[in-house]
Amino acid sequence: MRADLGAEPEDELSVVGPVRMDPHITAAEALAVFRRKLPGAVAEAREVHHPFWWAALRVRTRRLLKRSSQRPGQSMNVLVNAVSGRAMIADFAPVGTAVTGQQWSALLDEHGDRSRLPSRSEADRAARALARAEVVRTVKLGMGIDISPANGHGLRGLLKPNWLVTGANAKHSATILVDGLDSSHFIVRVERLSPSSSHP
Repeated sequence: MRADLGAEPEDELSVVGPVRMDPHITAAEALAVFRRKLPGAVAEAREVHHPFWWAALRVRTRRLLKRSSQRPGQSMNVLVNAVSGRAMIADFAPVGTAVTGQQWSALLDEHGDRSRLPSRSEADRAARALARAEVVRTVKLGMGIDISPANGHGLRGLLKPNWLVTGANAKHSATILVDGLDSSHFIVRVERLSPSSSHP
């Protein structure tokens, strides 16, 4: 625990300028994903969001004997799951609608005890580590790597869109989470329905 009173806590989960992305996948497309798993299903799709940290980074390479690089560097967007801490490189710069810090906090609260969630500093380290690992594969020996925020204020909160689709056909009931950006999906729940009491 940090002893300097008045400083921002190490595990502070507040965020500057969170952004809510709109889904690229429509509700109809999410329903189509569901019906490929459960043909003939009657289902409904509800838009939900998952909290991520968004690190817009500038990565520069330099010769080790030089203090800094004059090169413009490479822009890199890294998303860190605010619940699991898993980092991934995005092939896009997130665009969306600005939301309040309260909306960001509410999403975090849905996942239970905040002390178990990755802290802001842990998310920052995860983003930088992934960016460094991505670049180090392409640089020559004897080169250093400098990583700095590209947006001037470090991490931002990102509300990533998904579709939660729930429905059933004659045999099964299920809930599937469909990624709102690329339509990949995860089966949340599936149950086999018992035969109707009206059947012999």
